[in-house]
Amino acid sequence: MQLDFERGDADRPCGHAIVYFRDSTDNEKVGVTYVVILPVPLDIGKYMPPFLAGQVAEMSANVISSFAFPPAPEPFDSIDEAERVATARGDDLVYAGLLDFNDAFEMMERVNEASTEYGRMYSEAHGDDAELDAAIEGFLGGDADFEEDDVYDLMYGGMEEADLLTELSTQIGRLRFSVEGGDSSTASETEAKIRAIGRFLPSNREVSKIVAVATSTSPRASQLVQLYVDRAYCLYREDYLRLKKIEEDIAGINADD
Repeated sequence: MQLDFERGDADRPCGHAIVYFRDSTDNEKVGVTYVVILPVPLDIGKYMPPFLAGQVAEMSANVISSFAFPPAPEPFDSIDEAERVATARGDDLVYAGLLDFNDAFEMMERVNEASTEYGRMYSEAHGDDAELDAAIEGFLGGDADFEEDDVYDLMYGGMEEADLLTELSTQIGRLRFSVEGGDSSTASETEAKIRAIGRFLPSNREVSKIVAVATSTSPRASQLVQLYVDRAYCLYREDYLRLKKIEEDIAGINADD
């Protein structure tokens, strides 16, 4: 997703943004949500009742670092008013594109994409690991040849598998969006990140196959790549009953193709 900063700096997001959309059928209509990057990651599993624990365990290792509220854009008076509010509060003001204000599912999906992309931009700009920042500075300022893969290895080398799978899901979504939109530059950069993540995951997660499917233009590529990602999660959780069903679904799609 492309985010256009109308207030603030895309290279240094401040961590809280008014994000707005225009109605695809009436561009004068504006819908707004508010995205926040939490300064302290929230483990929602600690606050859920025991009977929901099993479901919560599947939500990105329980940890939330950013969120958007409301979950779908709400009508707003005007862009001028949004800019006035953003200026008064010190928020970024970000345009996230057109969408159909009559499609509740699309609105929620696009808000989620905007929140994820804003969080990614914030993380890349600020980071949360002083050692990583120092190491990257060493690469950039040293005499040794600098390789982009070296930075990605530093980013992902210290992550636990649950965090790697969460990042994998995020980057896969970004890759699919780039491929479908014909953005080869972003697709290439994202593919490099995914391959770096794969270097720190067990080989049976088959990240190379995930990349191959994610970069495909096949009509069923999105469905198939989601199955491969679900398969990786099942292997991590040792959910072999569901794994069997997913592998059957994968085999069925591949046979049809």
